[in-house]
Amino acid sequence: MSKEMRFTTGASNNPLGDIIVQSVMETGGWSMSGMRTPGFRMLQAVEDEELSKLRTAAPLTDRAQVVIDKAVVKVGLSRLTFVADLLAAGLRYDLTDPLSVTQLEWNSTNKIGAAQRTMSPSARGENKLPNVLPNRLPIYLTTDGFELDIRTLKMSQRIGNPLDTTIVEQCTRSVNEAIEDAAINGATTLDGQDLKVAGYAAPGLVNAPNAETQALTLAAWTTVPVGSTVFAETMLMIGKLQANKKFGPYRMYVGTTVGNALASDYNATNNAQGLTIMQRLLQIDGLQAIRVADMMPATKVALVQMTSDVIDVVVGQPPTVIPWTSLDGFTIHNLVMAIMIPRVRSDYNGDSGICIGTTQ
Repeated sequence: MSKEMRFTTGASNNPLGDIIVQSVMETGGWSMSGMRTPGFRMLQAVEDEELSKLRTAAPLTDRAQVVIDKAVVKVGLSRLTFVADLLAAGLRYDLTDPLSVTQLEWNSTNKIGAAQRTMSPSARGENKLPNVLPNRLPIYLTTDGFELDIRTLKMSQRIGNPLDTTIVEQCTRSVNEAIEDAAINGATTLDGQDLKVAGYAAPGLVNAPNAETQALTLAAWTTVPVGSTVFAETMLMIGKLQANKKFGPYRMYVGTTVGNALASDYNATNNAQGLTIMQRLLQIDGLQAIRVADMMPATKVALVQMTSDVIDVVVGQPPTVIPWTSLDGFTIHNLVMAIMIPRVRSDYNGDSGICIGTTQ
């Protein structure tokens, strides 16, 4: 369960302290249920309160909220392949107070100067001033929502039946799928257009600016797998990244059709080692893994250097359920919200650590 959306009540500067005191005065004791009425009134009156405090004052009872939160945790990283790999490799940039950040800016700089060899440490070197190229990334929200009506909730409480969390899990998977899709294919709007804010887009793996490209033999990678051809074209992709001073470690991402083809024998007529095409490719020095990601376009193969100067994930908030009540009090609205955005990078000279192969 996400800590970012909750507030620690034991903190010395906790603004919920007044709520706790008021709850004790009104009910004669401390309890979450006793806190909700005074707490929710107080938080409603303060428009600039952090989202974490609204999360603490959720309108659901503790047990109901725990059930929903557990459903989100249960889904976890489901439907994430590429993004899960980036997170596991530590390729993430964490935002503090993410709702206040609408865009992220960083600079690409060129390589300047060179080391010198001298007899004296006090020898003067050349003055250096790098060229700076600013980059911006819109910090957008990925959301999906669902509703619980008051009668369903009350019936669940009365007869002791657990809440049906299927819709919670579906919404969380939907958010995860959108995050994975943006990381691979770039962020788009509902009508399929590139998502842009003030002219700045959020590209993904296959449409990364300055990515190297390589033509691949369609049949050899799909319908009639040919291990030697796949191996040779993979080495061409690696060679292009090495020319950009990107020496690995690499990971390859393929769609399901190519993934099935790579499971074929490397040499169908004389395969003494018993290797598949994928196993043979993994013998290449620096190629860590070959991953099948169903969000990858069927015609694309991506080779990526897994380092932070090539790609990472801007993380403001993992998928979290944010609840609130309707004005009439009969409906509980729930928003599954995440702030997880891919950031592809290249250096000042336009050299990228990504090579995209296209079958043709």
